[in-house]
Amino acid sequence: MVQTKPQKESLTIEHLQQQGITTYCPMFKKESIRHRQVKVNTIPLFPRYVFVLVNDVAIHTVHTIRSTAGVSQLIKVGDQPSVVTKTIIDRIKRMEAEHLDQVTSHFSTRDEVIITDGLYHGLEAVYQMDDGLNRAVVLLNLLQQPTRLTLDKTQLKKIS
Repeated sequence: MVQTKPQKESLTIEHLQQQGITTYCPMFKKESIRHRQVKVNTIPLFPRYVFVLVNDVAIHTVHTIRSTAGVSQLIKVGDQPSVVTKTIIDRIKRMEAEHLDQVTSHFSTRDEVIITDGLYHGLEAVYQMDDGLNRAVVLLNLLQQPTRLTLDKTQLKKIS
């Protein structure tokens, strides 16, 4: 397994595969909100890590792997490269396949949010659930009464 430089998983995979090294980087789909747009991105399940198949090619090119573009370091246990068993890799692949079409929402139930636009601008609410790809249901406290409100997700921002 190698640790990559930040957000360089794709570069690392490309360069290692050009060298004949077999790689695996499990991915999942995650929703993000940027510039008032809801986007779904495919991102690594384990950011900054790429699995490398330990075979004759990999064993004889450890020094090359370490100096590959995008690689930060080779993960080791003592002096030896770390090995993840085929059983664990197979389980990760199975889990990845089972969740291939699922998208992780940008917001989670009970997230505290602030409304950034529209009639309710500046009010705080509690995120309840998605209502379609671009809409969300929030709970707003109006006149001491919890009120459900459906808004565009781009009108919401998580409160840190």
